[in-house]
Amino acid sequence: MRAPVAATFLICFFVSACPERAAALDCATAGWWNFDRIDGDPQKQRQDAEARAALANLGPIVFRGRFAWARYLSDIRKTNSPRVLIALRNVEVLQGEMPRSVRDRKAFVVYHGWCGSKCRSIAQWRLPRGPTTFSARPFDGGPVRDTNDDGTSGGKIVYNGRVDAQSGACESMWLTPLQEQVVNAPADEIARLMREYPFHPIRKDEPTNPD
Repeated sequence: MRAPVAATFLICFFVSACPERAAALDCATAGWWNFDRIDGDPQKQRQDAEARAALANLGPIVFRGRFAWARYLSDIRKTNSPRVLIALRNVEVLQGEMPRSVRDRKAFVVYHGWCGSKCRSIAQWRLPRGPTTFSARPFDGGPVRDTNDDGTSGGKIVYNGRVDAQSGACESMWLTPLQEQVVNAPADEIARLMREYPFHPIRKDEPTNPD
């Protein structure tokens, strides 16, 4: 997908693990206005554009599973951009490739987090209960490295074990209700949305969100 426009969101590390004083994080994401059409019924057009944006913001890997456990790989006393290892069970791969997960129904995901000013302990996370659908991208490979003191990547090695996928603070690791609908839509409907609603960037003189 072409690079979407930048939009500012208040990102909370794992939704509930927000910092005590969270700051705004600039993330690149696609909105319905990136897929708007000038013809057709306005209400139907808006619904389709929102569905197209939900599709665009999905990672290449989509799978269903249950949280098993999670642990910080980084020292959260020293960084607000921690690496987290998340283990999931009862995994079913719906889209993309996670070969080992298909065989043993487990998944290990490295999450590149962001906590603003202070990361909460894992015990304070309000994680989804029951089967949940997740979105991720392929792992870059190699050992997992921490962030450096200045926040850049490429720090010391913090994990050298199995990783099936990765995600980050600017990505929706678990799907929204609309993304769930899109994932379960017929193939011809997905093809229609892709065909009729191509991505278009917002010009500099246009607002990023017309609403």
